[in-house]
Amino acid sequence: MLGILVNILLPVFLVAGISAIATGKLSLDVKTFSRGAFYVFSPAMVIDALANSDITGYEYGQLALGLTLVVLTLWGLSEGVARILRLEKATHVSLILTTILANTGNYGLPVNLFAFGESGLVRAALVVTVSSMLRSSLGVYLAARGMSSGRRETFRKVLSVPVIYAAAVGLVFNLTGLTLPAPILKAAHILGQGLVPASLMVLGAQLATALRHRHHVSHWAPLIAVCLGRLIVAPLLAYAIGGFIGLNPLARRVLTLESATPSAVMSLVLATEFDTDIPFAALSILATTMASLVTVTLWLTFLMYGQ
Repeated sequence: MLGILVNILLPVFLVAGISAIATGKLSLDVKTFSRGAFYVFSPAMVIDALANSDITGYEYGQLALGLTLVVLTLWGLSEGVARILRLEKATHVSLILTTILANTGNYGLPVNLFAFGESGLVRAALVVTVSSMLRSSLGVYLAARGMSSGRRETFRKVLSVPVIYAAAVGLVFNLTGLTLPAPILKAAHILGQGLVPASLMVLGAQLATALRHRHHVSHWAPLIAVCLGRLIVAPLLAYAIGGFIGLNPLARRVLTLESATPSAVMSLVLATEFDTDIPFAALSILATTMASLVTVTLWLTFLMYGQ
């Protein structure tokens, strides 16, 4: 277990920490890295994964179904917890967002690469495409509930997610057996390799942002609920659902590990955009990220050696 912590998780946090320091000292424009990862590297990785690997459209569909079922189940459970705790509306919404939205990209991609190699990375990239669509649809809907512009904004956000179009192109070539021209395939592969370093740069900046937004904890019970839901319940659901829908062993491990990642910084973005409980969202991101050093290490030990 110590080997997993040192060889898989520690490099992720070291690079993220260096990135956080470099961002402040060198005044790096982290938004450029984020936009590059979102609009260039991620779509390229998806095209490369679907059109230039052994992954089938059927396996992608299984991964999409598995993650969607996990998120919907978490939504129902977190709604119940928020009602039991009788939280005010702003904290209620923040609890749901930080529970259902996982950091599958900036955190999950490098961890899957170090744990399962290139085969794990390409499957994790496909999970990220589905996660991005869910964040831009269900996440926006939940944050904007009760606002008149919520539905229109949700639709616009979904259509702005570039990996949707990349996935569509990749699936067409995957299912038809056609092959993209070699220069395009090589370009997609090269660009896709930039996704992990760009993601780690953004992760470092995100952790620095969460630290700046930290506030005194006034809601211990919901914070504990988010940590348990995000780091324990979500991967348990993913592992169970993955087995139920018949995912192959590697895809099941990847889905479980992606579901074990901490709360996404997108939940803080949505909390800010739609005026929910911003301090609680920031604390949840920070708490789940720090606690994930232990929980993800345990999940990796199980997934790599306990089956």
